[in-house]
Amino acid sequence: MNWKRAFWMLAAVNAAVIVLAAAWLLKPSPPVKRPAHPDVEGASFTVYSKKAHLNAVINDYLVKKTKGHSLQYRVWLADRVYVSSEIPILGRPVELVVSFVPKVVKGGNVELTEPTISFGDWKLPVTYVLRYLQKHAPLPDEVAIDPEHTRVYVALTDIRFGNSYQVAAKKIDLAADEIVFTLTIPTKQHQ
Repeated sequence: MNWKRAFWMLAAVNAAVIVLAAAWLLKPSPPVKRPAHPDVEGASFTVYSKKAHLNAVINDYLVKKTKGHSLQYRVWLADRVYVSSEIPILGRPVELVVSFVPKVVKGGNVELTEPTISFGDWKLPVTYVLRYLQKHAPLPDEVAIDPEHTRVYVALTDIRFGNSYQVAAKKIDLAADEIVFTLTIPTKQHQ
């Protein structure tokens, strides 16, 4: 086989790989469904917390929810909400870090907006990475990624702890290290 023919075959293979990669990256994501949450009747308490305490609770919950999955990640609160995972590239782990600004939305749930994404030293396009995470990350059912609007919706009120305890966010001010939420403990009323 002469070198010209080999060159054109290699060029065709490269073009096919580029077209397939572009098609995969530009494929529209499925519509995001926000889960409906049932109201819980019970005794409510206002709880004030700090970032360090919430970091421990969040990561303990994630360890239980993602147990046995190859893609592990951790979350921490600092000046923003950070999500970090290591992705193996050519046998070496490369850190993927996504950060968000948290916002309490109606009903006590949280919306994570204004994402920034870095993969090693590279800044990556937000929409593509959110689409990848939506398809491949082992997310709890209460987390919905919306790549088209570059946000993540966390349905806190759908998460049940212990004996069906329910949590609803009231205020998240990371700069002041002030996190306020309502803890509702279901009660049975006998008439």
